[in-house]
Amino acid sequence: MNYLLKILESLVTQLKSIIVTKNLQTEASKKLYEVAKTFLDKDASPKDLATDEYGCAESLNAVCEAAWGEPIGGGVSTYRMYYALLNHKKFVEVTSPLAGDIILSPTGIGGGKNGIKNGHTGIVSSNGKIMSNNSDNGLWQEKYDLWSWRYRYVQLGEYKMLYYRRIF
Repeated sequence: MNYLLKILESLVTQLKSIIVTKNLQTEASKKLYEVAKTFLDKDASPKDLATDEYGCAESLNAVCEAAWGEPIGGGVSTYRMYYALLNHKKFVEVTSPLAGDIILSPTGIGGGKNGIKNGHTGIVSSNGKIMSNNSDNGLWQEKYDLWSWRYRYVQLGEYKMLYYRRIF
């Protein structure tokens, strides 16, 4: 059994390096992108476990569950979602985002400057746009693009800006 687990881990590692090296969109990320578009201008997290102002992780988990039958993890917390992604065997961190990748600026991992006390998370869309929960109205929208996200969360808020891709 240990031998089979080692072989599986080796194959997963090789798959991750192929995807990252060639920066390929996976079937899983394509599916997430297509499902996320169907949520545009809707409340992606109608259970409201978190208020609209803090509903980004809850909304992202709901969209992921609709796409893949399971959430990423972390509940309603970008901080816990960060660790869920770090330890998730189906995700790899990437540096060049494509449509369907997760973008994350987690609360509690740096940041909190200039009045921006909370991080944010969403899904990279086309043309550098980002689909996420809009804290102003609770709807899943393309409020940010990669540049406005970087300005708000990295430059002003001093958060990290991370991207994760589901590989299977």
